[in-house]
Amino acid sequence: MKEVVSWALRLGLGGLFVVAGVLKLRDPGAFATDIANYQLLPQYAALLAAMLPAVEILAGLVLIAGPAPWRRSAAAAIALMMVVFTVAAASALARGIDISCGCFGGESGRVDGLTIVRDVVLLAAAIAAVVLRATPRSATPP
Repeated sequence: MKEVVSWALRLGLGGLFVVAGVLKLRDPGAFATDIANYQLLPQYAALLAAMLPAVEILAGLVLIAGPAPWRRSAAAAIALMMVVFTVAAASALARGIDISCGCFGGESGRVDGLTIVRDVVLLAAAIAAVVLRATPRSATPP
């Protein structure tokens, strides 16, 4: 059962990050604007818009199909990204900034309470993917 849950988490979370990264690559200029609109580190918006989609795609692919130690690292990287995304969205919401989250490129909705809930759920899934490992099969007695 643990292996099935682990596999489902890897496939779902990894697939989501691959799709999110690909959607952001369609219009990097708009994604840079989305990042700058958070008003946290606008001077790095262009750099983040150029790098983040590739990092998301790579982490997603490794989580789905990489060797076991790499999958765990990819899940940890996704968890770290989710912490940053959640803090950024919560900060924008707390400051009353009405912006698009930029989560899925041009397909993104506004930052609202549901954005925070979704981010926390994805963070929990990433942490679970780090913690859950397929139980090694024990050798059968001769």
